[in-house]
Amino acid sequence: MKFSLWNKGRKVFFSMAVLLMSGICFAGQISVQIVQHNLALDYVSEQSLIVEDELLNGFFDRGFIVTNSVAQVSESKEEDSELLYTGFGEAYEGSSDYFVQVKLYYDSSKNKGITDATPCPLDHIEWLMLKCSSGETLIQSSVKGSKEKPGSDDNVRAVSYSLISDIQKAL
Repeated sequence: MKFSLWNKGRKVFFSMAVLLMSGICFAGQISVQIVQHNLALDYVSEQSLIVEDELLNGFFDRGFIVTNSVAQVSESKEEDSELLYTGFGEAYEGSSDYFVQVKLYYDSSKNKGITDATPCPLDHIEWLMLKCSSGETLIQSSVKGSKEKPGSDDNVRAVSYSLISDIQKAL
């Protein structure tokens, strides 16, 4: 009797483990690219990296497999397009389901001599999502920067949460 009960327990345990693992195997994969527009800096700011980190963590916490392209600084729409094609190609080659390009626009006119210690306020974010299997643009939208404590890390995180919410609604 003990032996057959032990076998049934193992079968149930094995079945549960297989079901759990199969759920993990079918998680959606998102690739994220951050593009910074800030005339005061020629390098990716700490605030842009905070947005990237919040996006990666936010989607991971929601059950997605998340990858990213290296965050870049752009000074023109042409550079944005080049970065879009490069990032989309990486996402496609990496078997991602979706590619999201996030363009961060900072208001560099408000501060002179900007450094990471005195960051520019985040004016707005533009983003677009492509389906990797077809290259189809699923949605293109924007999010306003917060006027409360402009330039603060908490403000950037709050705007990032809003962005995650908007992107997830589009999925």
